[in-house]
This record gives sequence, structure tokens and C-alpha cells, in this order.
Amino acid sequence: MIVVLGEETAENDPAGLLCAGLCAVGETAVVGLLASTADAVTEVLADAENRSGPVTAVVLVSAGSATGHGDLADLQPEQWRQRVERPLQRTMACFQATHRRLRADGGSLVLLLPSLALVGAAGLVPWATVAEGQRSLAKAAARAWGAEGIRVNAVAVPAGLLAPSADGRDRPGQPPAALGDTPDLEGQVAGVVVSLLSRPWAGVTGATIAVDGGVWMTP
Repeated sequence: MIVVLGEETAENDPAGLLCAGLCAVGETAVVGLLASTADAVTEVLADAENRSGPVTAVVLVSAGSATGHGDLADLQPEQWRQRVERPLQRTMACFQATHRRLRADGGSLVLLLPSLALVGAAGLVPWATVAEGQRSLAKAAARAWGAEGIRVNAVAVPAGLLAPSADGRDRPGQPPAALGDTPDLEGQVAGVVVSLLSRPWAGVTGATIAVDGGVWMTP
């Protein structure tokens, strides 16, 4: 069973849409609210397990700091703590709780984050910083937990899919999508997540897969 953790749990928010896409292809998936401590996230995972069966994968949908527009030069220390440090603390709590849940039998953690983690964004500096910090955590966890059968990967998507207010603000002058259209969470993105969790991908960990229609072709 897959638990999708998000900042919100409404049906039409990113976590809810991704969960619906996973269920549409036959996966058992539920949405949970991301908490600020490892103990609280552990309770969320335990509740999901009690309702729907053993947890085999956790997907964290990153939407933190998406409203933190503004110039880097004008950011105040408290704004930085709110928009960068606290979202990263919630990410760490998710990672720690997921490790507790999966270390006995193995499983996967997938981090869904904005592709601005790969290229930066002048108007969304806090979110870009959070996203790249999350990618670094994912790579460190992948290396540390691989021997326990826990795989950790990231999927990078257009920022507008995770926060409509960020649509078009990823980076001024960004190239058009090579495939013409922006992927959708319920279809293409959910499909990639399912693939990452499948047996044919069992040898992949610590990777970032870009699902943006071919906008940023980074290694």
C-alpha cells in the first residue's frame, strides 16, 4: 500500500490528484497529512496501515515555500526559517518515519518535487532551496538505507503542478516543452511513480527522474 503525504489532503490538491492517479491504475493508495515531527508522521503511517494494509511505499509531495515569492536580497531571517528551514524539517520527519516503517521489509520512498530544484528560480529562491535540499536528503538516504532494501528516488515536475501560484515563475524564458504539453499528476506523473515502485526498477535508487514534457533536459 502506498501512502501519499502532502501539505493538504483535499481531493483536488497535488497529493490527492496523485493518489487518485495511483488508484486508477490499480494501486492501493491513501493520502495522509504531512506532520512536523517523525513521531507524528509515524502515527499517520500507522493509521493508514491499520485502514488499508502494510505500507510498502511512501510518496512525499513537496509544495512547501511555493508562496515565498520575492527577491533573495530582501529575505529576512524569520522568513528564511519559515520558508526553508521548517519545510526541510518536515521532510526530515517524513524520511525518519518512513525508515522506521520500511526497515524491516524494505520498500520505497519517492519524493515529488518541482523541477526548479534542478535549475533554480530567481523569484522562488526559498522553494528552490528547499527542493534542492530535499534532493540532497534523498540521495543521502538512498546511499545509507540501500542495504536495508529501502530505495529513495525523486521525481521532478513543473512547479505549477504542485502550486498553481508558481505556474510560469519557474524561470523566465524557460524553453517550451519538447513534447508540447505539461504532464498531468493523475496520468503521466502517477505512471512514472508506479514504474519506480515496480520490480523492473528495483536497481534504481538515488535518482531524479524529470517528468516535465522535456523542458529541462538535465543529467
